[in-house]
Amino acid sequence: MNIGGLVGALVPVFFVLALGYFAGKRNAFDADQSAGLSKLALSFALPASLFVSMTEIRKELLLEQGRLVLALVIAHPVLFLLAWILLRQVRSLRGTASIIYALALATSATPIFGFAVLEPLLGATAGGAVGLVALAINLTVPLAVVLLEMDAAGKQTEAAGSPKKSPVLAGLNAGLKSPLLWAPILGITITLTGHHLPTAAAACFDLIGSATSGVAVFAVGLVLAAHPVRVSGGVLAGSIARVSVQSALFFALLHLLHVVSPFAREALVCCSFPLATVVVLFAARYKAAEAESASMLLISTLLLAATVPAMMWLSQ
Repeated sequence: MNIGGLVGALVPVFFVLALGYFAGKRNAFDADQSAGLSKLALSFALPASLFVSMTEIRKELLLEQGRLVLALVIAHPVLFLLAWILLRQVRSLRGTASIIYALALATSATPIFGFAVLEPLLGATAGGAVGLVALAINLTVPLAVVLLEMDAAGKQTEAAGSPKKSPVLAGLNAGLKSPLLWAPILGITITLTGHHLPTAAAACFDLIGSATSGVAVFAVGLVLAAHPVRVSGGVLAGSIARVSVQSALFFALLHLLHVVSPFAREALVCCSFPLATVVVLFAARYKAAEAESASMLLISTLLLAATVPAMMWLSQ
């Protein structure tokens, strides 16, 4: 393992993260500006990067990823449902909290840290891996929205004569509207049809996509600065579970399914990434585990310094 390359990949990430954190603590950005930066990164820059990355994969190579996609589906939406079923058996975690913690376990901050960490270490295959993992994550989030909406509906009394929107439709709508879902799918479609983006068009998407890493990591720093940190045994256990359980499951699936793919190593590293920021946003929206999820985001992000080299070594 190239220690120099690893340090060179992680130091800029932590520098930009700290920069965003201190900017947030100094109130250099208000809540609306912070939300705007996150939207820029996750709704425009990252989808553009994922779209271009998927169009640059060879058709023959993409058609060979069936087993890898199956492993990713089991390690994301299936893991989420299993974790939710188990966690809701714990009396203190019943209801919304069990959904939040299950989502924390089954989704990662791959859309934010993927390009920033993987490209300096593993090069060109990083884009394809991030696209496939982001696709699996965005199949998981709508399931969480459905469960959260159903739980919220059960807690409140409907106003007389005011029909409430179906939670299932709400979840599907949230998923289908996400550019992080349809951008890689569109890129995959173009690749499978045998077409290629014109050079000028690819350059257009690359220009906005180049903002992804810096803006996204900076926005995470702002999120961390906006929430109090509470370290407890549960928070530490949840943080360690986030960076270990999914990666252990995915590692086992790679062997059980005999996955041979140039994207497998990158996907394994992605599974050990920190908590997804969407978990913190959902915790705040549905008023459950707010301080805990923000604290887990901070601790799991700091654990990047250990999890990335561990996964790189394990994947060799």
